[in-house]
Amino acid sequence: MYEQHFGLTCRPFDLAPDPRFIFMTAQHARAVANMKFALMNRDSFVIITGEIGIGKTTILNTVLEELGPDFVTAKLTHTTLSHIELLQALLSEFGMPIYKKKKVLLLDTLRAFFLKKHEEGKHVVIIVDEAQNLSGPALEELRLLSCIDTADRKIISIVLTGQPNLDDVLDAPGLTQLRQRARLRQRLEPLNEDETLEYLRHRLAIAGGELDAIFEPEAVKDVHRLTQGIPRLINTLCDTALTACMVENLPKVTLDIIDEVVHELRWQWFEERQGSHSSAAPEPQAGPASRGGRPNRVMLMVYKEGQFVEQVQAAKFPFVIGRSNANDLVVIDKEVSRRHALVDCIGGIYVVEDLNSKNGILVNRKRRPRALLRSGDVISFGQVDVVFYSDRAAAGRDAPAPSLVAVPDAPASDTGKTLALPEAQDDSEHTARQRKTGILKLPS
Repeated sequence: MYEQHFGLTCRPFDLAPDPRFIFMTAQHARAVANMKFALMNRDSFVIITGEIGIGKTTILNTVLEELGPDFVTAKLTHTTLSHIELLQALLSEFGMPIYKKKKVLLLDTLRAFFLKKHEEGKHVVIIVDEAQNLSGPALEELRLLSCIDTADRKIISIVLTGQPNLDDVLDAPGLTQLRQRARLRQRLEPLNEDETLEYLRHRLAIAGGELDAIFEPEAVKDVHRLTQGIPRLINTLCDTALTACMVENLPKVTLDIIDEVVHELRWQWFEERQGSHSSAAPEPQAGPASRGGRPNRVMLMVYKEGQFVEQVQAAKFPFVIGRSNANDLVVIDKEVSRRHALVDCIGGIYVVEDLNSKNGILVNRKRRPRALLRSGDVISFGQVDVVFYSDRAAAGRDAPAPSLVAVPDAPASDTGKTLALPEAQDDSEHTARQRKTGILKLPS
């Protein structure tokens, strides 16, 4: 496909698993070491959780390759099973399909198999993927299987991998005994921006390419923002972007190419926006909750020609910005359309989108029809700058603060000075400033 166009020896972002492209962050390497130690130590349960595409399967495959032939494994991927079906599926994976529903027969067959492998000097490992789908009785059945042992050692280990809600399943009151038998329980987090950069560089280098020669720096940053650091999504986005470059005969992946690809892929945050431009007003949604259960504050700092004008809290989404009094944030400027743009929150991800305005929007000084937002990003409409803050830190900052707080991420005026922003002001000063500037209006 695009290999010849970029001078690559293979596709660096192919979704097919290839051990050549394994990229281990510090947390992945730690997970491999911890799991290997737990299995060699014959621990009863190993639990690994993380988002879809985060690399759980890669870690499992790496560990199993290093353990060698002394370990006998069975892997279950279909987990919407009853406890009887679970036992039948295990026997099938071990090469002994028995589809009778007599539980005693199923358990005796499994127990005899485990003991036989132990006598041969082998250790049995049961791997259950997508374990968050297991029912309570099925999880209890696995716990009871882990209790099969000999006088001197455990003869079976069970590895549970799944999405983050597996933690909620395992924390249920009835599974206390299972939790107590799990010495290793690790959550994998998405790649941060630096790790995403090194991930791209690593995979391109294996394929004989260089990151700087194929991706523009701003496009690399957008890859992280759009994928939230999920390796599988990074591969999908980059593979499609490289194909688009080949089709359009472009030498590098640009921001425009990334935008086109996201539109073509119809990823969730974009797809869910469809239909919101109809005449019927969408149902407002509150912002996402923080880990402590409190809603995250979203603040918009408004500037005119580098001068601070207003601070507005966006409490409901979508939050529409424009010149008309019907908008959530009314900005009076000749270059701002009646309904210019909106900020929305989809699945905890914040998005800004141009509403087919006359002059469009800029995000961090780049013209974008749509973009994901992170705290500190600057959205520009003509002479007006709006700085977006997803103020998770503000949840613990409700105490009275000093009257002036320096905000280095805010846009500077033409003189290059850093602005000092008011943290809080009384209503009389707020009203006087509005009347004086005539720039910003908030609907009553």
